[in-house]
Parts: sequence; structure tokens; C-alpha cells
Amino acid sequence: MFKVKICGVRSKDDIDAVAQHVDAAIGLNFYPPSVRYLDPTKSLAGDLSAAAETAGIVRVGVFVNESADMIDDVCERVGLNAAQLHGDEPVDLVRELSARNIAVIRAVKLPTGDLNVKEISAATDSWIRTGCHLLLDADAGAAHGGSGKTLDWAAIADWADEHPDASWTLAGGLRPDNVAQAMELSGASSVDTASGVEQTRGVKSATLIDAFFHAVNSSV
Repeated sequence: MFKVKICGVRSKDDIDAVAQHVDAAIGLNFYPPSVRYLDPTKSLAGDLSAAAETAGIVRVGVFVNESADMIDDVCERVGLNAAQLHGDEPVDLVRELSARNIAVIRAVKLPTGDLNVKEISAATDSWIRTGCHLLLDADAGAAHGGSGKTLDWAAIADWADEHPDASWTLAGGLRPDNVAQAMELSGASSVDTASGVEQTRGVKSATLIDAFFHAVNSSV
């Protein structure tokens, strides 16, 4: 689906920075309490999505505990390629969205600290059975992402070895200075970041976005 997703973009400058690279995606955050929130009813969300589409960038909407109807409406209104479920949604919602031809990314929030394959499998198996793409993220509690906390990359590699058919992206505290190591240790071929490329909370840095992409590409 993508090699790198820059989540929580909020300006045309963010799009321009991502557009300098290939195999890229952006995340538009539609969770109102987030510092990265975009109102899907306002023109900015659609304008950013349109600019990204022109640049060949995959557009993902980030939703937290919304209904299938709301997600469907925003995907159509804004022009999105996929919906990322980042709350406490039930498995049935994935099936309902898939029936509406909406591609789904399911954020699986894992605890920080030491993990084992059994723990990761318990959190992921029901979602794998739906066929959706997984985003392995650090549990940020009520913030639902963007915590800057990292995961147990070696344990994820062990889990991936036992789940070769799983489609997944690594997230959780990834920055230009650690993403290459994270990919090497976890075996991830797709990564996601939000706070890791911000100059201040919620404000992206073109320099950090560029550095992140270069670090990812250097690890391949």
C-alpha cells in the first residue's frame, strides 16, 4: 500500500514535502481531540487530499470510534484511498466497510516494553482474519496515537515470522534517527510516523520529513 505514511498532515507545505518522495502516503486525522485534527466538512481536508492525489500520494483518513456511515461519507467527500480505524472499533466494522469497498487499515495498539509473540497474536489474530492491513502502534491511551513511544521491535519480528501472510505497517515513536534500526530489527517494509517528524507538537517539519524518508530508503 505504501512504504512511508506521514500521519497528521495539516498544510499544503506538508504535502509538498511528502511529494518529493515515492511510495508515500499521508494520514488526515479526523479525531476531534487530536492536535492534528482536520474538520472533514471544511474545504482544507478536501484540498489537501486533492493535492496529494495529484502528487501520487496515498490518502488515508484516521477515524476513532466512528460509524460506518460517517466513515463512508468522509471517504467520499474528502477523496480517500483508505480508512484507518484507531479507536475501539469492533471487527464487524471492518467487514461492513469492506462490503462498501472501503480499504481498511486497523491500528493495533500494543503495550510498550517487552512483548512476546503470544501477546501480539492475541491482539492481531481477529483482525488478520478480516484481511485488513494492520498498523502496529504503541498504546497511547485516550490520545489514540501520536505518543512518540516505541515498541519491542524484535518481538514484532518474531510475530511476523509466524504470520507471513499478515499485511502490516510499523508505527510507534519512529523518527529519522531510529527508523532504520526499527525496520532492521522488526523486519518492517512499511512505516508510519506522526510526532517523529514534527518541529513542535502537531506541526510538521519538511526537513524532518525529508530526513525520515532518506533514513527509510537507506535501510532497504
